[in-house]
Amino acid sequence: MAEQNKKTVLVVDDDVITLTTIRKILESTYDICLAKSGEAAWQILNNTEIDLILLDIEMPGMTGFAFMEYLKENNAFYYNYIPVIFVTSYATQDIIMKAKNSGAKDFAVKPVNPEILREKIKQIIAVDGKQSERNILLKKIHQLELACRAGRSSLVEKIAGELKAIRYNSGTDTQITEICKCALLFDFSLAVEKINILLKNNLFDRKA
Repeated sequence: MAEQNKKTVLVVDDDVITLTTIRKILESTYDICLAKSGEAAWQILNNTEIDLILLDIEMPGMTGFAFMEYLKENNAFYYNYIPVIFVTSYATQDIIMKAKNSGAKDFAVKPVNPEILREKIKQIIAVDGKQSERNILLKKIHQLELACRAGRSSLVEKIAGELKAIRYNSGTDTQITEICKCALLFDFSLAVEKINILLKNNLFDRKA
């Protein structure tokens, strides 16, 4: 179980040595989840609250760029709101530009420099973790999604109650009310579907 207030980093790489090295670098500061493929990472994301992803580019099957496209198509929260740092042995200018265009926040070069990697993660989490109204709401919606996916009805009821007490803007509030109604009726799959529609519509910056 993750320690309270300790951020969780998901490391995705097909190389066991890289996974082990990064875990040793970060485990004193962060809770670490490891995945050897994009498919395994997707399963972890659907069951765990992740604060940042370290993502290899060159992997068999689903590459890092393909993984980002998959997130974009299948879950707007993961793609838009969980920061990604690409980790690569091929830091050419073309790769760097492609990484930025894919939605990644930054990149790190293999073999990773421990101090540089820790500083990159620290800075990105600090920026993305500011407790604005918007971020609090997004985090709570994501927590509801995870609780619905796990079928944890008591937690769903708790989070739905907290969400209904938040007022952000008319478009978002109306959709959240409908999502909470579905979740409280145990229509968890429909609630998750509606959450993803809400995130894709991206009404959160239209503050009224």
